Order: sequence, then structure tokens, then C-alpha cells
Amino acid sequence: MRIVPTLSFAVLILSGCTATPTGNIDAFGIAAAGVTSKIDAVISDYNKANVNDKLVAMAQSNKKYVRSDMDPIKNIIIRGSDKTNFALYKANNALGGYATSLSDLANAGSREELALAGLKLSKSLKGMNEQYKTLQETESDLISAENSGKISRVITEISRYYVEYKRGKALKEIIIAADPSVQIIGDIINDQLLKGVIEGRLYTMKGNELAGYFSDYNTQTDRLSFATKKMMLDEIYEKYIAMESATATVIQAQQSILSVMKAHSILTEELKKNRFSSQNIANSIKNIKTVHNNFDDLEELMQNCETKIISDDEKGIICQ
Repeated sequence: MRIVPTLSFAVLILSGCTATPTGNIDAFGIAAAGVTSKIDAVISDYNKANVNDKLVAMAQSNKKYVRSDMDPIKNIIIRGSDKTNFALYKANNALGGYATSLSDLANAGSREELALAGLKLSKSLKGMNEQYKTLQETESDLISAENSGKISRVITEISRYYVEYKRGKALKEIIIAADPSVQIIGDIINDQLLKGVIEGRLYTMKGNELAGYFSDYNTQTDRLSFATKKMMLDEIYEKYIAMESATATVIQAQQSILSVMKAHSILTEELKKNRFSSQNIANSIKNIKTVHNNFDDLEELMQNCETKIISDDEKGIICQ
């Protein structure tokens, strides 16, 4: 089976130029792993919200339940229609594994560690390939036969590259061969993240849950103390902000993916010129770090919106 590269790296900027040829590759890998872990949380939130939506509907009823009433939730968890969403989760997870492998290869202190990191890299790339096929509903591989051969050869030989200069050359080959596939899979993840089934439905499901909390509050308000009402309203506010920022969080995930894709492309072009350190690489890594730090921060999104912040009835607070 062909090996397939993944789209990811970068989030700890190295201050200035690094003395080692693999330093920026390590920084790139750390950054990408951080970004993909945040995106994992967004996808996981959506998958969990589907189950939670069913529980919300049950809680809004006065019916008494038995174990068999939970059976429909199993269908939500395993239903075929979620195959694409779980493939998205696994593909993004493979990106993180790939990024971590690059960092491991850059930092390995022995041939054994190099060999182990190479195996981890190979496993991550194969996983990427499988999820690409699922997401695209195709039997074609993500990476070309030529680039697949290059990466396979380097991974097979990687344990020999104990000398850092040779290790740098090996990583250079992997990154350059991976770049076309990185850009493709990045576009796919970006598209899947922004599909209305995720951003719109997530907002709606969180709204269904919020309605239940409002109902509880409204039926008790006459007999509650100020302190209790304030405590309940604090909880309601947290649910409300989570609902209103649902779409914004998905958009921030998109921006994170785009920053990684751009940085990967810049790193590739610099490596083609045998530049392992440059201002372009440093700036692209800095950009990933900035996007990563602002993730999940609705206030930050509002401050950085260059057009107009609106409250959309179907999506919540968004930058128009």
C-alpha cells in the first residue's frame, strides 16, 4: 500500500535562526500538533453534540425511561452517515501524528529513536491515505507513486541518518514529497469543517440544550433566592456563549488549517533552496502560533474581524 503524507506542522517559533538544520522542522511539527489537537476538539464536540441532542430531547419529556430507551443512541454513535465525520476526525488525528513524528525525527538521539519515529511516520501517512479515500469516496491514493516511493525509501533508510546533516536532508525529501498531498488534504479538511452539517447543526443542537435550561429556570424563578438564580444564570450564560460561538470556533479551525498549509508550502519552497532557516519560515511559524493562541477566543475573533460582527439566527456570532 502506498504511504501517504499528511498536512501538518508548527507552533513554537524559534527565536531567530537555529544552529541546527532540523530546528525549524521541529518547531513546525510542534506547532502543527498543537493545531490539530484543537481541531480534534471541534470535531469531537460535534460528534458528542449529536448524542447530547438526543439526551436533551429525552430530558424535555416527562416520560419514564428504561435501558432499552438508550438503544437509539447506539445508532447515533455507529450510524453510517457519520462515517465521513469520523474520517475527518481520524484524518486530522493522523496529521497530528505526522507532525509529532517529524519533531521526533528532528530530535532523535539514537538510531533506535530514528527508526521508531520513522515507523510512526509511516503509520500516520498510511492512516492519512485511508481517510482521504473515505472522505473523497475514491480508490485513488493521496500521494503520487513517485512521491510515495521517495518517502518509502527515506523511511526505510532513516535509522542510518544519525548525523544531523544527513537527517536534515532526509526530512527535506519527505517534506518536499509530501507537500502536494498536504495541500490537497488541507483543502478537504477545510471543506468538511465548514460544511453546514457541522457549523449550522452544531449551533442548533446547542440551542436545543439551552432551551431546556431556560425552561428549568423559568419554572422555579418565583421561589429561588437571588444567589441561586445568579448561579443558574451563570450556567445558562456559559451554555449561551458556547452556542453563540459554535460557528466562530469552526471558522477558527479553518484558519488554523490554512495557516498550517501556508507554512508547509513556505517551508517546502525554502527547503528546495536548501534553506533550513529563513525569515519566511520564521514568519509562517509565528502565524500558526498566533492563530493557535486565538483559538476558541470569541473576543479575539471579534477584535480581529475586519468587516462586521453580526448575530446570525442560524449560526450565532460571526464575522460577516
